[in-house]
Amino acid sequence: MAELFDAIETRGVVPGASSRAIGPDEAVFRAMYLDLGAVREALRAADLAPRLVTVCADVLHIPDRFDWPLRRTELVIVARRIQSDGYATIALDYRDDTTASLTVFTDAVDGRFQAIAATAPDGPQPAAFIFDAPPATGGVRIHVPGREPVETALDCAQDLPARAAAVVEQALRTELSFASLLRDQHPALAQAMLGWIRTCSGGLPGMGWVAAELGSLVASQAGTASPPRLAWTKNAWAAAG
Repeated sequence: MAELFDAIETRGVVPGASSRAIGPDEAVFRAMYLDLGAVREALRAADLAPRLVTVCADVLHIPDRFDWPLRRTELVIVARRIQSDGYATIALDYRDDTTASLTVFTDAVDGRFQAIAATAPDGPQPAAFIFDAPPATGGVRIHVPGREPVETALDCAQDLPARAAAVVEQALRTELSFASLLRDQHPALAQAMLGWIRTCSGGLPGMGWVAAELGSLVASQAGTASPPRLAWTKNAWAAAG
């Protein structure tokens, strides 16, 4: 999948397909394919610990033996598909502070990863939250609203963190452009992308409607009359702005 997305981005047919910004308070990583290990290493190289880290991708890869301790950091992951190679852990450190959190929105989980929440010695025992399937409501947040870590169900269309909304919007517009380009050779993938856009685009006026229309065009390829690529692509890029 990484090679497929890289080939399209290298051709330059989707302007602004990826972006990265790392600051003292906030960091943003956006691309069609991202490696969570590379995200963590980029933050280490910058010698910064932003309070908010937003990761947006179509596919997010988590390497085997991955371990990311989070202390006073809110990690927001928005990815259509999360692929974990093996044993992976995101460690939420609540021993001295309860501001760290993990928010995940995804449509598919391939493999397994976990969030471990450690509390103060006199607090509750460490809690483990396993991710081996997409959340039933589309999203979930691991945090400490009271005395102990809990898992709160979220809806992608309604519960995206406000500070992450602009990044997600751009990511979905890029997703729509890629779906239009993949429509002929990879119709199932394009259809999955459009389904993801429909799931998350509640805050983008008109975008959900365009995705539904394009989805019907992808499905129509099973018939004898396939819609013209030019019209399909123009509609997608018009929605992508």
